[in-house]
Amino acid sequence: MKILAIESSGASLSVAISENSNIVAEYFYNAGKIHSEILISLIEKIVKDVNWDIKDIDKFAVSSGPGSFTGIRVAMTTVKTLSQTLNKPVVSIDTLSILESNINIKDIKIVAAIDALREELYVKQNNKVIIVTIKDFIKKYKKYKNNILVIGNAVEVHKKVLSKELGKTSVNLMPNLHFPKASTLAFIASDKEGVSFKEVEPLYVRKSWAEEKPKS
Repeated sequence: MKILAIESSGASLSVAISENSNIVAEYFYNAGKIHSEILISLIEKIVKDVNWDIKDIDKFAVSSGPGSFTGIRVAMTTVKTLSQTLNKPVVSIDTLSILESNINIKDIKIVAAIDALREELYVKQNNKVIIVTIKDFIKKYKKYKNNILVIGNAVEVHKKVLSKELGKTSVNLMPNLHFPKASTLAFIASDKEGVSFKEVEPLYVRKSWAEEKPKS
């Protein structure tokens, strides 16, 4: 099973390909939101570099969000177009699940959190992505103080208060692990049943700033 995975829900962009659950190649960029400018050429490059053809791909995988509206839309549109054109299935995974799969440490609480601005965070609750305030987040996980690890860009934004209220352990993860990776997405997708491109939609938990801004 050959999978091409794309993750562009945040500031970073990564593209990976796997075969039978083994990562064959991955390209990762954290150079600002240049997703729309380089994604197509990056897909062409990674497939060519391993001597594959895009038609060899058996399944596509894409992160559904939450995150950057533009980044999510770019990846979704690209994957759905490839899926439709090549008649191949798609696996869509939320960004928080990808983050949590980046790391596995026994006997410590792992929680993914993405900055949602306005002193709010995107988190998962009962397998559903929701928005909570940083105060409510801390209140919920206070019982795990010094035994919790927060993963995601919310750590960078709220590092001081998280460290104080949940312990220094909560913000001690290496910076590179706070990025959702296409390689992790590809690994998750290897055990998931793909669906038609028609069934895949972005995960927008709230409206974009442009949609929410009052019209004058």
